[in-house]
Amino acid sequence: MKKPLNKTIKTWFGVGDFLFDFHSSFKTYYWSIFLTSIAALPLATVAVLNTIVSTCEIVMSFFYGVIMDGMKPMKWGRYRSIVLVLSPATAIIFILTWLAAGTISSATVVLVVLVVLSLLYAVFFNLQYAANTTMVSVCGATEGDRSFLSSRRWAWINADKVVLSAIATFLITRFTGIFGDSQVYPYILVAVVFSVLLLIGQYIIFKITDGYEETSVDSAADSSPKKAERVTFRDMLNTIIHNPPLMAMFFAQCCTTTVSFILAQMAAYQFNFALEAPAMLAFYLAATNFGAVLGSLAAGFLGKKMEAKKLSMCCLPLCVIFLICARLFAGNVFLFTAFILLERTCSNCNYSTFVTMYTNCAVFAEYKNGVNTSGLVMSITNIPVKVAVLITGILIPGVLSMTGYESTMTVVPEAVKSGLTNAITIIPAICYCGAFLIITFCFKLSGKEVVRMQEEINSRKAV
Repeated sequence: MKKPLNKTIKTWFGVGDFLFDFHSSFKTYYWSIFLTSIAALPLATVAVLNTIVSTCEIVMSFFYGVIMDGMKPMKWGRYRSIVLVLSPATAIIFILTWLAAGTISSATVVLVVLVVLSLLYAVFFNLQYAANTTMVSVCGATEGDRSFLSSRRWAWINADKVVLSAIATFLITRFTGIFGDSQVYPYILVAVVFSVLLLIGQYIIFKITDGYEETSVDSAADSSPKKAERVTFRDMLNTIIHNPPLMAMFFAQCCTTTVSFILAQMAAYQFNFALEAPAMLAFYLAATNFGAVLGSLAAGFLGKKMEAKKLSMCCLPLCVIFLICARLFAGNVFLFTAFILLERTCSNCNYSTFVTMYTNCAVFAEYKNGVNTSGLVMSITNIPVKVAVLITGILIPGVLSMTGYESTMTVVPEAVKSGLTNAITIIPAICYCGAFLIITFCFKLSGKEVVRMQEEINSRKAV
């Protein structure tokens, strides 16, 4: 039986993810501008690079959980070992990726090198990200514990996004001039700083979760063959095929994650063209990210009062309502921002709840199959992100074309403004409706059932 959450983990859980996420957020927000404007790579090279890496990542994302649960656990356990051992490789490859992009002059050579480094980074990063997420399931003995941990973790990750821009800008400014007129090396040095934070963050996660995961020492001391048993491919296949709640979560998350990408990618169009208030975009981003932090924290509190499915069924309709209100009051920049802030609060409360529901799916899988495949289940949370990137990559250009948007227009017609506003409000509202229907009618796993299943799993292990 898992031990209760101690004071250390209640206090520090999520801080490691906060430090770890700096490097990936830095790449998300600054990688494209670095390649095209700072390193000045040919646009065709950047386009080919992004296409190859994105396509490969979608395919690879299906195998991270298989790799993680299929590998033999090391002496610190399966998931904590990944957190500790892979972090140096992740940090080194991350630095080398920025260094190669900024220093290799040949377009052909830099393309080959960046494809190799980017794919290596994707493997190490995604294995670590999946292991970090799995810590929620590893440490949480009850749905309430898992809800608390997932909300704290997601709140810290969202807090990272609030402060990243200021920290990255500050560091780039401070490092400018150290290497003469070079604009490349300040970004590389920031990558080094964030890589160090990555190592510190992963060590924090490893340290505070000590004692919550079975280790090879524990397995050797126990003569039960099940505890030393390696997870087979058949076990992992059964985890997916014979787990209807997991499939429901996957499709529901595809809907909600698509919304997040639509809101992120359409924000600049909305403020520059529909609202014609480009100066307010920074305020909007700061406000909505702050709402995301509040929503993540609220999930931990509300998760103790009601079970995860019911909380999700409350959050998703509220997201729809706030998006409709944002559409109705889109003429007012502050009201539009306020309603999107409320939507981001509810959506991030829902995301933390989704993580808890994924951990319930892991309990369900272990109950049905007799094998712990938490890593595989939790790694699936990353696949909808890749699916959403693909969907929005097709959807956004199509929507812009349908609205009549043209980058060269000096006067924005009302029809274009209306179309852009519909794209950032109505389409996400429809996605949330889809997620709500899936959770309501397809996710048939109550909190009481999970408690009963966990008790039976514990009794099996005690025999």
